Amino acid sequence: MPVSKFNQEWFNTGRRARFKAEKQARTSGTLTLLPESSYRATAHWYWRQGWNSVTRQELEAYLDNGETPQRLNAEQHITKIRKQLGAHA
Repeated sequence: MPVSKFNQEWFNTGRRARFKAEKQARTSGTLTLLPESSYRATAHWYWRQGWNSVTRQELEAYLDNGETPQRLNAEQHITKIRKQLGAHA
């Protein structure tokens, strides 16, 4: 199922928010809090998928080495998660 440009943007925004929140948490010494992104359920779902798609390795590379995070395709990421859970795409 193709992901719309609008939903892909929410996914990418969630990823960017995660990197920003983790960087701020490291510099301030506080915990990373998951903010409310939208009151629209679908938009929030894609945003949350983007937030959760960030791996520990990506965070360490970003925070320790200053590497720029890579963009992910929301559709491919969601398909990968479904396969891991045993669901059919």
